[in-house]
Amino acid sequence: MGRGAPPPPHRPADPVALLAERAAAGHEPTLRALDRAGQALGLALASAVELIDPDGLVLGGAYAELADWLLPSVRAELAARVTVRPWAPEALRPSALGRRGPLLGAALTTVRRIMADPLLLPAG
Repeated sequence: MGRGAPPPPHRPADPVALLAERAAAGHEPTLRALDRAGQALGLALASAVELIDPDGLVLGGAYAELADWLLPSVRAELAARVTVRPWAPEALRPSALGRRGPLLGAALTTVRRIMADPLLLPAG
């Protein structure tokens, strides 16, 4: 073997990207699994909507990346189960930030806390 650059470090596959790739390719078992996941998520969200009655919901994180396949079944569950008032399908949308949303939210919260109390930063 010749001398060359070392092989790149092994990285585990990104499961969300893998699901999206398989779903985009029309892989039936993946599509069925995402449909079932959307039904379960829709059931959970319907309970939350019934309890707190928000005007809308945003799917963030990995859900945003899989929204193309999750939204139809989530929206169907919401339409069937929300009784507190009529539920519009467009009231559920994916986050424009995708998977970065939770990370950016955590970073913003940290920055705000430090700005409110700079003594939170370690000295030195």
